[in-house]
Amino acid sequence: MASLSGFSASELELLISLPYKVGVFVSHADDADGEIDDDKEMAALEACIKAIARLHDDKPLTADIMRQSLSMKTEWPRWAAQSFHVPDEARQAVVLLQGHASETEVKNYCAALVEVATTVAQAYGEFGEFDDEDTSGGIFGGLVSKISGTLSSLSADDANHPMNVSAAEDNALAQLKSALTS
Repeated sequence: MASLSGFSASELELLISLPYKVGVFVSHADDADGEIDDDKEMAALEACIKAIARLHDDKPLTADIMRQSLSMKTEWPRWAAQSFHVPDEARQAVVLLQGHASETEVKNYCAALVEVATTVAQAYGEFGEFDDEDTSGGIFGGLVSKISGTLSSLSADDANHPMNVSAAEDNALAQLKSALTS
């Protein structure tokens, strides 16, 4: 099992910043007028990173990366400004992980990135708001249950993931998936 201690500071930043950056990358692909979509997408981004960090102890490297991303929230504005580099950085991250982690750990990380990006894309869909709230009042309660059960089976080229996204967001997702599998 790979450990974060085996990576240099710049390698760690690449791995840790990418979950946040992929969400911003997809969010900015189709920026509708107003703030409602941005607010929902950023809330979905944070909720998804939190859920993966909390619910996937069986994938320790990916969960550690997500926890570190959350702990560096003060860096998120800087990372957001760098989000247009996501496809190139995703390729770099895969190559980096292939040199330090098992094939399963690489696949888990890639699946988590795709899950984050897809969650953000669906947060404010083409047909209305993302209203996946649970009855206990927690925002994105249904999102947590989806992530807890699906990340292990997701791959970077999962064709069965439900979509309600714009053409621009779909294109951004395709770019990410291509970068993760090339």
